[in-house]
Amino acid sequence: MVRPLSEARTLRWRRRAQPAIGASGRLPRSVIIWRCAIALGLILLLGLTKIVVTHLQVTTLTMGPPDYVIAAGLDIGPAPTDDGMQEMATYFRVDAVINLDTPNVEEQATAASLHLAYRYLPLAPGVAPTWAQLRTLVVFMRAHTARGGEVFIHDDVGGGRAVATAAMLLLLRGETWPKVTSQLSAAELQTLTAGQLVAINQLSTALRLAGSRMPANPYSAARIDPW
Repeated sequence: MVRPLSEARTLRWRRRAQPAIGASGRLPRSVIIWRCAIALGLILLLGLTKIVVTHLQVTTLTMGPPDYVIAAGLDIGPAPTDDGMQEMATYFRVDAVINLDTPNVEEQATAASLHLAYRYLPLAPGVAPTWAQLRTLVVFMRAHTARGGEVFIHDDVGGGRAVATAAMLLLLRGETWPKVTSQLSAAELQTLTAGQLVAINQLSTALRLAGSRMPANPYSAARIDPW
């Protein structure tokens, strides 16, 4: 025979059988607070991760080839690709390009699209710039480095023509030959031909003995001209 439960025992059983949520269907306050804290922690963690990843990506993009930078305002190297010019303009403050190699319409168009000044100054392999060409380059350099910009000078491979031109521009800026050579690598100096070394020596002599008569020196009129 089944005996009926008393009313008191029935109420106690119902209280024990209540679910975790309250009678109104809501979670207890302590559970809600705990879950909100976990959600907030996850949001902060995701935000921090995004910041770190973004920083790493920027660091990777802005790391340029250090051997291109010769001195403040002056970089040299081989003929750049379109992507290379984009990177130089965006991350390395390159404001202008000087091409010592063969004419390159595509390169000039890319420079124009990036708002880079462009100068074509043809030099035959193994040759150094003349005094007239150097005067033109000094004016160009001054115009595009005055506000902290960089000028990128290139031949085909970043060889003797680019190295000789950079060295002579630094001499005209007032730097001594020992200081100039300290800013160039041994490999870069080895690209200079005998004719280019003679031209550099003639310019250095003319600057050192400014005002002296040197009829045989094609750079005798040269004077220090900071840019």
